[in-house]
Amino acid sequence: MRRLLTAVVSSLLAAALIAPAADGATQVRHFQGDFGMLPPAQSGGQISLDFVFKNTRGNKRKFTPRQLTLVDFEDVPLLCMNSPGQPTASASLTTSIPTEIKLAKTPRHPGQAKPKPNRYSYSFSSNFSTFTGSFSGRVYKVNGRGKLLVIGKLTIQDLDFSGPGPTNCSTGGERSWGASQCRTATETGSLPICRERGAP
Repeated sequence: MRRLLTAVVSSLLAAALIAPAADGATQVRHFQGDFGMLPPAQSGGQISLDFVFKNTRGNKRKFTPRQLTLVDFEDVPLLCMNSPGQPTASASLTTSIPTEIKLAKTPRHPGQAKPKPNRYSYSFSSNFSTFTGSFSGRVYKVNGRGKLLVIGKLTIQDLDFSGPGPTNCSTGGERSWGASQCRTATETGSLPICRERGAP
């Protein structure tokens, strides 16, 4: 009897541990895109992002973005003023930054019409910890349907490269970017494969 009771308790405990995982399933989704072109027809750089998506109770097919866990900047042009008496210089930012940025439903602007029931829009915003600047964006579907898209803005106001590198670097204002979903080479599906870092 004791063995049977132990087995039943163990089964119930296992079910209790499994059930929340089923209701809170997670997925990591990848996005890649580009910054807007700079004059004269200069590439504005590339961006890659990793988001954690989770489903909701009662609707296990609807996954929504909950957290941005990684952002990767590649060849983002910067203008560096350097120290007084030194000439200005151009540089490019290539770095990967792990993050814990939470997303929330995009709020309505004052006077904006009530969103449609099928609206799909989640926003995020954060400052950087290692240099002065801000980063924001929105994950959405057009009219609440179709493929996932991400748009956003980057502003770097003061960044110093390590060592003898340039200092007082900035983007010279706000820079816009856009990205769409992709998959890694080991993932299956119909999405395009994410480009490798450093690839054109």
